[in-house]
Parts: sequence; structure tokens; C-alpha cells
Amino acid sequence: PSTMTAGAALVALSALGYATNPIFGKFAYAGGANAITLGAIRFTTAAVALWAFLAVTGKLRGLAWAMRLQLIALGGLGIAMVALLYFTALEHIGASLATGLFYTYPAMVVAVGLFRGDGLSRTGAMGLMLTLVGTWLLLGADLGGFTWQGALLILAAAVLYTAYIMVSDRLARGVSATVASAHMTAGAAAVYLTLALVTGQRFPTGGQPYLAGMGLALCSTVIALITFFAGLPRVGPARASIISTLEPVFTTLMAVLLLSERLNMLQTFGLGLVVTGAVAAQVKERAAPVGVEQA
Repeated sequence: PSTMTAGAALVALSALGYATNPIFGKFAYAGGANAITLGAIRFTTAAVALWAFLAVTGKLRGLAWAMRLQLIALGGLGIAMVALLYFTALEHIGASLATGLFYTYPAMVVAVGLFRGDGLSRTGAMGLMLTLVGTWLLLGADLGGFTWQGALLILAAAVLYTAYIMVSDRLARGVSATVASAHMTAGAAAVYLTLALVTGQRFPTGGQPYLAGMGLALCSTVIALITFFAGLPRVGPARASIISTLEPVFTTLMAVLLLSERLNMLQTFGLGLVVTGAVAAQVKERAAPVGVEQA
């Protein structure tokens, strides 16, 4: 139980790190950055910091090159491409609807887990439903601004993120969370730097986007990745994905505290549902329910 509680806390901390994304992103865009240049700044900064830490602590040795390449590829195909699909989708669909559609990924993770025989307890299933409904209420997501192109892009991001979580759960087992994060950020940085070069992007000259990029590198990348990979093996992919729905909760609370935004009654109710669902997903039943394996 203590291991699972620690794992849940680590994944929740990861969600808090990712929740700073819109705050720093808004600051960076105001300074002249765009999705590609900001991604390049963010992941390059994170990769340099993580690799420097590994070099100083002597943790660069002991990992097979095949594993290194797989982790780098997972970062490039997973982290970088999910972000690129997500931000591209925002050009065709409303932000609330995009986020609401993206957060169908916990259901996808659970479905894949059930297919491979992982099982899900009744409380876990209840937690999943609560978080899905709560996320939509919290975001106020509706069909306004709906386009098929945007919807397909955001669902593609959700599917890719599902695959990323499932592969990470298997691939990164036995690998230090810091080592795994360093290799994955290197892969993501390579993708964004290549995109910036191919598309002829001009990097901003002011300091504001770089400060925001450093904030993203620390909070939304280094801390978020390390805590996620530290918590994932303790709680498993299904629970980790459900707990990760706390991200929009944290983002909303930051907007209330830092941007003076207000919550209406439905949003407040949705926030409560997400938190309740995330907690319910951690409850371990004493006996496995009929027809459902105990997680």
C-alpha cells in the first residue's frame, strides 16, 4: 500500500508539473515564440540539464546502446510527436474541446490493459468514469468550433500518447527515471531542432521566451518526466493515466490563483469528480469482482 501511495503521489506531482504548460506557454508566445521554437528551447534545455546531471553523478555508464537508442526513439516518436499533434490540432479546434478529447486516453490505456489481461477493479472503473465526466465539466468542453480535421489530430495524439505510456511501462522498467528522461528529452529535442531547421524557423531574440522555455524544461519536462517514470511502475499504466487527469484540475486552479479566473458551479463539480475519481482509482478491493480481475 505504501508503495502504491508513493507511486500515486509521484504521478500526481508529474500532473502538477505538466499543468504549468499553458502558463509558461502563454508567456513564451507573448514573447514571439511558436510551438516549434518553444519545443526546441524546452527540450534542448531539459536534455542538457539532465545529461549534465548524469555526467556529474557518473550515471551515464551501464546502459546498453540498444536500450539508449530505444529510449531516444521513444522520446522523439512519443513526447515530441504527441505535443506536435496536439498544438497542430489547436489550429483547427477549440482548446477546451481539444483537451476534452485528448483526455479520452485514460480509457484507451485501460482498454489496452484489459486486452492484454491486466484487469481493472470496479473502483478503478468507477474512478475512470468519474475522471472522464469531470474533465469535460471542468473544461466546459462542447462541440463549439468542432472540425473533423482537428478532432482526428487530437485523437491521433491521444492514441499515440496511449502507446507511449504502454511502451514506457515495459521499456523503462529497471532503468533509472532520470536516465530514461535524459534519453527521451534528447530524442524530443532532436525532433524539434530538425523541424525548426527544415521549416526555416527564426528563434526569438528577446529573453522572455527563453525564460519560459527554462520554466517548461524544469517543471513540465524534467520534474514531470522523472516523477512520472518513478511512479509508473508502482501504480501501473491504468492507474497512472487516471491520476494524470489531475493535470487540468491543477491548470484550472493555477488560472484561478494566478490569472484571477473564476469557476462556475459545473466546473467546480467537475473538479470534484476528477479528484474523487483519481482517489477511487487507488482503492484496492479486498476481493476481485466477478468477471473483472483485481488490479
